[in-house]
Amino acid sequence: MSRLKLLILDACVVIQLHELGRWQQVVDQCDIHLSEIVARREVKFDDANGTRIDLEPAILSKAITLFSVEALKVEAFRSRFDDSYLGVLDDGEAESLAYLFDAKSDFLISSADKIVYRVLGNLHRGDQGISLEEILNKIGLTASQLPPQYRLEFRERWTQVGFDERLKGLGFKSDSAAD
Repeated sequence: MSRLKLLILDACVVIQLHELGRWQQVVDQCDIHLSEIVARREVKFDDANGTRIDLEPAILSKAITLFSVEALKVEAFRSRFDDSYLGVLDDGEAESLAYLFDAKSDFLISSADKIVYRVLGNLHRGDQGISLEEILNKIGLTASQLPPQYRLEFRERWTQVGFDERLKGLGFKSDSAAD
């Protein structure tokens, strides 16, 4: 199996991997990038199994890469969207998507939140989304016990919704020059 490169994970995916006991296997086989907001704020609690999620060892060993985006750039990214998107786009997702859209490399992003895939579909970047199911399959791990929001079908559905919203003039502000 080849190592998955340039993979941005949202907080929900990090938490789910911990709950599945697959975090370390994915870290070992993928080039993971996390926003500072996701790593420092959004996964600082116990998972469903009562296990404290501690990303510090992976951060200190550079097994995962942290990134941050200047607040002004995140706000500029957010300003493209209308309230139907802004109302559900959290800080970690906004920073991760702003980073993805500003990057010169072809990152992939994984989430369990509809809004991430809607944004990708709306801005014609649906090919940069990847479900947790797809990640696990690509690195040879089973994905049979995943909730629906971590599956390929979920990603494809909400990417298409975002694309359809774009065609209807929804999601981004009419005075915005979206990609």
